[in-house]
Amino acid sequence: MELHGTLLNNLTSAVQSARRLKGHPVHVDTLDHWRSLLDHARRESVDGSAEQIEALIVQLEKELADRTG
Repeated sequence: MELHGTLLNNLTSAVQSARRLKGHPVHVDTLDHWRSLLDHARRESVDGSAEQIEALIVQLEKELADRTG
């Protein structure tokens, strides 16, 4: 996955967007991007990422789970 900016910034933006769009339809490409970002972040977190990244992973996972039921 090619990120524009840091992993932390990308996760923060994804969480903010997911929250802002709660209750609204989201394009499937956006959902796919968020899922890919989560996969990338999980792989990076294996290397001992900062607690901030871990917390954002959990937040984005929750936002996506809320969307899928």
